[in-house]
Amino acid sequence: MNLHIELDSSHPAYEWLEKQADKIGAKGHFGTHIDCYTSSPSENKYNLPIYLMNCINGMSSAETIQSLSQLNGQALILYTGNLHRNGYGTQEYFGADTTLSREALTLILEKKPSFILIDSYGIGHHGENHQSLDKQCEASGCYVIENICIAPEEVQKIQRINIEFDLDYPSSGKPCKVTY
Repeated sequence: MNLHIELDSSHPAYEWLEKQADKIGAKGHFGTHIDCYTSSPSENKYNLPIYLMNCINGMSSAETIQSLSQLNGQALILYTGNLHRNGYGTQEYFGADTTLSREALTLILEKKPSFILIDSYGIGHHGENHQSLDKQCEASGCYVIENICIAPEEVQKIQRINIEFDLDYPSSGKPCKVTY
């Protein structure tokens, strides 16, 4: 089952892409993608167990994250419901607050996940905050995959995921396929 968004030129968000001066760079950050600002994963394919954190009622607090067990080699999925509820690329989608606090992110990274996946535009506010949190992950050997698509009825079915991306794509965002 696909957890990545499949977009074509008929999708309303495609209009934004067409207006960008750097279409290659913009396409890398369009739809489901992995952010690689300062480094990239060593492989282009992964099959990992997941740990699902339910964030449907808000992002997890530092206290909640402290109680998690180690996540070594796992993919942490932050399930917010944002993409399913608001649709990719809408004003409501980008207006939803799915930001992790720096303290919460630091605690997550201490648990050593390989990837953080989120069904939203990212783990930080747009712009510098967004990139700063992604770079903090990269410095810890963890990478953020944004805009995954999980329907509420699928949430409990996911045990492992497959991740595939093109490490050579010429953008800090690299289109990504995620399946389970």
